[in-house]
Parts: sequence; C-alpha cells; structure tokens
Amino acid sequence: MTKKRVLVFTEKALALSETFIADHCRSLFDYEPVLVALDEVQTGLKFDDVPVRYAMEGKSDDMLGRLTFRLGYSPQIDAIFREVRPHIVHAHYLTNGTFILPYAQRHGVPLVVTAHGYDVTRKLKPTSLYDQIFGARKGVLGRRAAIILPVSDYLRDKLLEQDFPSQKLETHYLGIRLGPSRPADVATNPERLVFAGRLVEKKGVDVVLQAFEIVRATLPSAELHLVGDGPLRPMVDAAASRLGGIVAHGAAPHDRVLEIMRSGRVFTMPSREASDGDAEGLGLTLVEAQAMGLPVVTSSETGTRETVIPNVTGLLVAPRDFQGMAEAYVSLLSDSPRCATMGAAARAWVERRFDIGIQTPKLERIYDRFVDL
Repeated sequence: MTKKRVLVFTEKALALSETFIADHCRSLFDYEPVLVALDEVQTGLKFDDVPVRYAMEGKSDDMLGRLTFRLGYSPQIDAIFREVRPHIVHAHYLTNGTFILPYAQRHGVPLVVTAHGYDVTRKLKPTSLYDQIFGARKGVLGRRAAIILPVSDYLRDKLLEQDFPSQKLETHYLGIRLGPSRPADVATNPERLVFAGRLVEKKGVDVVLQAFEIVRATLPSAELHLVGDGPLRPMVDAAASRLGGIVAHGAAPHDRVLEIMRSGRVFTMPSREASDGDAEGLGLTLVEAQAMGLPVVTSSETGTRETVIPNVTGLLVAPRDFQGMAEAYVSLLSDSPRCATMGAAARAWVERRFDIGIQTPKLERIYDRFVDL
C-alpha cells in the first residue's frame, strides 16, 4: 500500500534544540515525510535518515529570496510542492505556518500547524518586517489552517486570548523517543543538579544560580551542571568563578545532553515569561529528564507545569522564587530514596503521556480527518 505524503515545513533545518522535528519525521507510520526548508543550519542537527528538500540551498544570505518566500511568491517552494505532491502539510511554529499557507492553498493541500511557544507568546516588534508579515497574516492562518496544534493547554489558552477560533485548536503533546535507554541511578549519583537549555531569560537560569548559592551553604558538596549557551553565559561563568561547584558545558549535541542528565540526581528548568513575552510552550527537556528517571523541579507557570505530576514526578515552584527553588533543590538532593521513588514514577508518567510511539498515531489520525482518501 502506498503511503500518504506529508510535507513537514520549517524555515531552517534544524537547530540543535529541534530534535523534535526530526523525531516527528522519523516516527511516522502511515505517512511518508519530506522535510522542506529554505536552507540548513550550518552548525545544527545532522541527519541522513529523513528526506530533505532545500528551496534556497547555499543561499542563506539571499534576503530578497527569503522575503519573496514569506510574501508567498517563491517559485522554488512551488516546484517542491509539485515534486512532492503532498496529501497534507505540517508546519512547525505559527510563523512558518503563516508563510507556507499561501503555497498550501495554491496547491489545494490542507495545512496543520504546531504552535510551540515563542511563536504564540512573544510580543511582535513593529519595526521588524518579519513580524509585520507574520502579524498581518496570523488571523488568516487561524481561519484557513485545517487545524492548529498547541503543544500545551497553556498555549491553547494563549491562542484563545488572541481570538483564534476554538474549533481550530487542539492540544497535542509532542512525544519523545523512549527506547531501551539506560536510566539514571539517582540513588547513588552525586548531589548533582542539572540544567539544560539556552541561556536566555525565559529559561530561568538566573534563578537557578541564585538558588544554588543557597544550596551550597546547606550542601557544600552539591554540584550544578549547566548545558547550553546564549547571552547569559557571562552570568553563568561569573557564578562558577565565585561559588564553585558549577560546571558550564556549553552547547552540546543531544546525546551528550542526555549523558550529562544521566549523571545527575535532579533536573531543573524553571521557565518563565520573559520581558518580551517569550515563554515555554511545554519543555521537552523536562520530559526527557523524567524519561531517564530523574525527578524535576520546574515552574508552576507556563507550559512546563503540564510536564509534571506535582509532588509525584517533580516539584513546582513559582519561577522567580529563588528561595523556594533552593528549598526544593535541597529537599531532593539530600534525599536519594525520595529521588529514586519520584524518578521511577516520572518514567512511568512519560511512558503514559509522552511516548512518541503513542503520540504519533494520534497525530496521524488528526491528519486523516483532513486528507481526502
């Protein structure tokens, strides 16, 4: 039986943090994916197991070509549609959904869009042409997309506040690949707290550092390992020099991130809404940590709260409450049996709620609603 084809679109393929897009393509059962992008991220993910088409390969500095695409007039994208002949288009991020919508409409293909976070919550800049095009077309996307899939109820509520039609919104949790991975031995691991994420305001790394200073006063042997890079790296380096016990690993491939997670006792990412509105839609690193058998400490706000069963698989703390964060860290780091119990519950929770082997068939049934069989 010939599989139906889905054109999976994102403007650039793929940032190191976008393993979820590659996994989306790899996990499909009944649909054959083709990943389409304008060009590739030079220092991004490397994958050779997903068919890829680049509309502007080797022309990343062609700003006119990029603008032409966003306005809906790229002959290269039209040619890819004619070549692939997709039954359905799936765009990641609302921004990409607005830009690919004219092509999907022109070729008579239904469009599914996954909303991830910043694409919903970030305040648009009136001086940015990119934001002007996106802002002008968001309402059209809400009316003409087949369906929009926010990755959390938190994001769904944000979209409703922006007057997206409720009948076009359906929460769909992204899944992760579980497989026979080796769990973390949190019962014997050192008193190690792990953070992984871009070093930006919304991830809450500043609060993690403030809390860890309090932790070190109570648990002098405690460690904090941070994976990621970004504009707040100087803050991290300064704290490491001043406090000790802090290891900054910088940006790392996904396998290395998992390896560092596995060495810890507790994982944390207390995401919050940033000053520009940017906020976490869900937080898959929190899911990955729980899949590995680590309890997590995260924010009681934004989509991150939906990754946790409070007091069973992790602890929720107000994202700016560094004192409360420190108390949560100490309570877990100093109690390895509790960590082991919570970690086992966390793995079981992820198997039930976030297994990509379960979530992908759900996604394909959504596709089937709009594909003319």
